[in-house]
Amino acid sequence: MRSNVLKDLFIIPDIDNSKAKISFTVPRGCKSAAWEVLSGNEIVCSGNLNLENKSMALFEAPIKDMKLWSVDFPYLYTLKIYMTIDQKEVSVEENFGMRKIHVSGRDIYVNNEKFYVRGFIRGREAHDHPNLENLPLVEYYEKNIRAAKDYGFNFIRFHSRIPPEECFEAADRLGIFIHVEIRKYFGKYQKERTMMNDTGELINEQQWIETILRLRNHPSLMVYCMGNEIRHPGTNPQVERIAKITKELDPTRLFIDTCAHGEFDRTYVDIDVQHMSYFYPFGTNYDMFENTYNWLIYGSCKGTQMSESDGDDYDFNYKVTRAISPRRPILAHEICHYTALRDIDKLDSKFKSLNVEKPWWIDELRKLVKLKGLEKDYPLMFKASKKFQFLSWKLGIEAARRSKLLSGFHFLQLSDTERYENSNGILDCFDDRTGIEEKEFLKFNSDTVILADLPRRTYFEKEKVKIPVYISHFSNEVPDNLDFKFYLYSKNRNCTVLTGGLKGIDLSEKGLREIVTLELKMPATENSDELLLECRLVNEKGEAVIINDWKLWIYPDRAEAIPEIKCTVALDDIKLNLRYSQIKSEGSLENPEKLLIVNRFSKEVIKHLENGGDVLMLYRVLETRDRKVRAQKEKYYLPATWDRMKGVIWDRGTNQGGFIRPNKALESFANDGFLDLQFYELIDDCDKIVMDDFPCECEPVIQGVDKASRDRFDVYTYGLSELQPQWTMRKFGYLFELRVGKGRLLVSGFNFTGLNYNKPEVCGMFESLLKYVISDDFKPSASIESGKLEEYLLRKGSEPRIKERKMTQFWQLNDAPLESDRYWREAEEYIAEN
Repeated sequence: MRSNVLKDLFIIPDIDNSKAKISFTVPRGCKSAAWEVLSGNEIVCSGNLNLENKSMALFEAPIKDMKLWSVDFPYLYTLKIYMTIDQKEVSVEENFGMRKIHVSGRDIYVNNEKFYVRGFIRGREAHDHPNLENLPLVEYYEKNIRAAKDYGFNFIRFHSRIPPEECFEAADRLGIFIHVEIRKYFGKYQKERTMMNDTGELINEQQWIETILRLRNHPSLMVYCMGNEIRHPGTNPQVERIAKITKELDPTRLFIDTCAHGEFDRTYVDIDVQHMSYFYPFGTNYDMFENTYNWLIYGSCKGTQMSESDGDDYDFNYKVTRAISPRRPILAHEICHYTALRDIDKLDSKFKSLNVEKPWWIDELRKLVKLKGLEKDYPLMFKASKKFQFLSWKLGIEAARRSKLLSGFHFLQLSDTERYENSNGILDCFDDRTGIEEKEFLKFNSDTVILADLPRRTYFEKEKVKIPVYISHFSNEVPDNLDFKFYLYSKNRNCTVLTGGLKGIDLSEKGLREIVTLELKMPATENSDELLLECRLVNEKGEAVIINDWKLWIYPDRAEAIPEIKCTVALDDIKLNLRYSQIKSEGSLENPEKLLIVNRFSKEVIKHLENGGDVLMLYRVLETRDRKVRAQKEKYYLPATWDRMKGVIWDRGTNQGGFIRPNKALESFANDGFLDLQFYELIDDCDKIVMDDFPCECEPVIQGVDKASRDRFDVYTYGLSELQPQWTMRKFGYLFELRVGKGRLLVSGFNFTGLNYNKPEVCGMFESLLKYVISDDFKPSASIESGKLEEYLLRKGSEPRIKERKMTQFWQLNDAPLESDRYWREAEEYIAEN
């Protein structure tokens, strides 16, 4: 119970000496006081004080048999002070916890043990939600904190907010750390980073002082932060002054000036939070959390030159870049904000049952689904998007846990906002579960997790693979010695095909380290197979203490098994004869063999289909990827968008996964009905086909899921406040088949250039499709007249192209950690070309 009587009451826990140090300014008219510290109802220690008006009272409270406050065991003591002030009896009561927070080198310590921050973000409107259930405020925060802990989180970053007292009370009692930011969010998104208050200050210093005095006895408070993404704080004299004030008023907490965008060589911060880029932690950027290249953007506060070149960031003959070595603990800023579709009906029902006005976007999303004719597909689309979102979270958090640079991360976010149509939460906007299993999430978001270093997930049979296995270990509950075990399980065979282990893994040291190297020879297989690699740390009874698993896929390496095929091949970027010498290309486009393998439509292709020929269309045209170098427009144009195998990042991108309809075309390509990492080389840099207004009914064999959210710049720059059907929730096809006239057509937008380099999954997919198109099973159910298809392709070729929006272009280019001023300018110019 707080009181205005002792506004500067400060309880400093000293766990190293089993005591608490207590201070306060003596109120006027108070000459004596008595105090006691309680553990539950039991008095631990007590004493009396002789006081002088307006002096500083200082005393120590020895804590016998001290119980520490931690996230796992949030034990609270109570200090009671009894005073007589001007002949009136006054009592003050304050809960506190015995805990210690400090930094040493690049590590954060709690109670003298290394601590890894597994934080999530809430606070500003885009990352939070109001108390929609009208719960008592303490219960509202309790519900969120309990769920967060169930999923393994130990820290809340309040973005541009200081939460109310009820939040701290819940956090103190339940056990979770809190990061506060005093500088509020200002208006439109971009203005937040530079706007100051009316007096020209970044924050009001008196308000900052009052905030510290009000909050500093809460054991859950860990970090004081001035605000979000403040530019160049290291050269602003007020920032260093605020840092000094903070340390004088509360030397027991951590201070940071800005979450992201700070210079690397600031000396007054205890920790740093750095933006690690908008890449995706697989494939090309698998090691994105091991790099500091993004920090170069924010420069040096001491004038240190960061790079030198003979051009700019885009065009140069040489460039020399400074390597940055962190000097303090680093947390990754706003990671994993991968979105999925909303459960529209369930949300609508919740808002109605609570008699709460529902957000505008619920009905708009429903209209959009109907407009696109996706009512029947939506349940599968929703499921596919949630599976892809979970995959992206697992990749992102495991990459952060493997990083030798990081001491934690801020996850964006735990709960959905009701304000926008984007869904990037584990929980919905009522803090209710959405089907994400805690057990699966905890495999990579617990105090201690086991991590297999797997930059690839697809292999040929009999291929030898070396897998470093790491432990990210911050638990006090895990024994100091465990045994390592692995299991390799085959889905096709329904059994374990390899197992082994190593005894005596020493876990006495906390932190990140490699514990074993696992070398595997992939089993022989006649068909592609999904494998599950499971790694465990087990106790002497063989019981799993730590467990994690990863899907792998293997493919037969038997190019010779493909029969000799006479066909006509006209492919721009793919050289089939490098792997398949038995595929004989004969004839010409004007006079082809029965099977024609091409990568674009033309008059000759349409004629071949009309005459009863077969076409395997490996669709790939330059204009799909002409963002930097413009390409000639296709005359016979099948609309497509440049795709990446990475999740949609808030409003950047078009890939929210996909689902697969049963079809014999994929009989030789292992899948569980949804897109997973075995599609990485096929989807990244592919031509994803847009089928919104396709001229006949056609259900893709593999259907991609588009995002259902606006690009922020459509709102801010172009004034397009509604959902835009041209580039929102499009019906995407990665693979579909048609009977065209008398002929048969199988179209894939996948990237088959990996055939030139023997990429296992690319070879596996090509061989599966090739076997299908030369078989009697190739019987497309959808059909269209050849003239109607030709008319559609020609019309699309003559129409203006639908360009992806500003945020998505950056996602497609995938060549920089953050957008630059030049990027924004060129993105607008590209859109304006139409």
